[in-house]
Amino acid sequence: MNQTDPLHRRPRLAWILAALVVFSALPPETAAAQRATAVAELFDLQGFIDAQLATGQREIVIPPGRYRVAPQERQHLHLRGLRDITLMADGVEMICTETTRAITIDACRNVTLRGLTIDYETLPFTQAHITGISADRRELEVTVIPGYPAPQATDSKVEIFDPTTSQLRGRFTYYETQIKPRGPRSATIIKAQAGGGNAGEQIGDIAVFSIQHAPGGSMPHAIFASDSSDLVFDGITLFASPTFGFLEVNCDGSAYRDCRVDRRPLADDLIDREFPRMRSLNADAFHSKHARRGPRYERCTAYFMGDDAFAINGDFHLIAAQDGPVLRVLAKRDLSLRAGERVQLFTYDGRRLEDRTIVSIEPDAPVTRAERQFILGQQMNENLRRRGLNDGYRIELDATVEVPRGSVISSASAIGNGFVIVDCHLGFNRSRGILVKAGQGLIARNTIIGVRMTGILVAPEFWWLEAGFADDLTITGNRLSEGFGMGIAIFALGGDRSLAELGAFRRVTVTDNRVSGGPAPSILFTSIDGLTAADNLAEPDPAISYVPRELGAWATNRIAPIMRLNTR
Repeated sequence: MNQTDPLHRRPRLAWILAALVVFSALPPETAAAQRATAVAELFDLQGFIDAQLATGQREIVIPPGRYRVAPQERQHLHLRGLRDITLMADGVEMICTETTRAITIDACRNVTLRGLTIDYETLPFTQAHITGISADRRELEVTVIPGYPAPQATDSKVEIFDPTTSQLRGRFTYYETQIKPRGPRSATIIKAQAGGGNAGEQIGDIAVFSIQHAPGGSMPHAIFASDSSDLVFDGITLFASPTFGFLEVNCDGSAYRDCRVDRRPLADDLIDREFPRMRSLNADAFHSKHARRGPRYERCTAYFMGDDAFAINGDFHLIAAQDGPVLRVLAKRDLSLRAGERVQLFTYDGRRLEDRTIVSIEPDAPVTRAERQFILGQQMNENLRRRGLNDGYRIELDATVEVPRGSVISSASAIGNGFVIVDCHLGFNRSRGILVKAGQGLIARNTIIGVRMTGILVAPEFWWLEAGFADDLTITGNRLSEGFGMGIAIFALGGDRSLAELGAFRRVTVTDNRVSGGPAPSILFTSIDGLTAADNLAEPDPAISYVPRELGAWATNRIAPIMRLNTR
């Protein structure tokens, strides 16, 4: 056999498959005790696929089995420039040996990935019992649960779980906490500041925080796709990720069918652990940015991840000055705008202007000291305030519009319009269930349970400079329960935190949705011109009496199960 052919490892592959058959036939308790010893050798998955592609194969079948895969250049598998290819991985489990990206898909068209399961040999998080709480509750002493990675000195987001219910304790997550190891299995967690929130943690609760094992360097996310069109992810399961599960950027017309993000069951875990996993992924499950044709999510599952379940958006860029039809714009990272395309404009004081067309784009001077001082005064993510918005551009529009400093501009088309989220199950996560900023979309027949923030949120965000405004949107037939925040909310705030005026959203239909539990309002409509709302049922929990922070002072005394503000 040709030793340069990745298939020269077939004897090892046969051993792996034989081992899996043997262990699957063992009694559950014996298999659990022995599976940690069934450590497969490394398999060159990249080489196997590349060899098949070199022969002209369009449909590549990966033999079923559990494979340990080592990263190359911080990626366990890289698919680049493929056309009209199907990768069939039914019954295949890819075990990533480092906490870096599992799969990168770049500049591909009409590529299907089917059946693959992804997990990490060393988890990208660890779990520890709380053994002590300081008098001011700022410091937590923890001991790592057997079977989980050792703590590391780092800053991390920390979630607190109730070991009795295996769900989040309360609705608060600690950010920018310091993790200070005190030994190989113990650490001190120091919150960012005293009084910075209280998750209600108790002795014996489980703290979950990120760790890293990437000697070759790390890249974020489990599956990352960029600059690709007509991708299909069919029946993919993710049990862990260092950050997002599925992230696509600058993609067009992706489809996700029967994909699953969830905690791996204890009985099926890779090694013996004293307690089941509390977290699935470290951050979002499904995230789409700058899609020209929005993604389609059908029958997908997203449970217990460390952030949002579904997020679809583009980027705002900050308007720093104006000279007639020419705007000086500070870009959020790369400028996601093109000459000749329509743009959305939203003023600092909460007015959405009529869409305009870009005539030309030219580079301009970088951010000035005065502009940085203005940015530092905004209610915006700290990284954006201090280190983002560096590059300047001169953007000429097809007409003069009056926009105060601090207004924002975004593409009207590269925000995920035309998306579909249907028949999905999601929840038990620390943030939002479905967070969309795109239009011409459908959110239908989804089951959303136990979300700690808003279940379905349609809102641009000045904080993250995430665009845009949803027009021609339908939300129908969704069932939301046991949430800790609003069920369905459509709202927009200006950079000055004022409620957006009528017409920020246009032609929105919300029908036949059911929201039980959570605070009032269960359903919130704001700033919509052309609202159709009918047959929605809202049953808030009277025991949850706080006013969601999104409402602000202007609604404190007018709380109702279903609220409308600035709509017609």
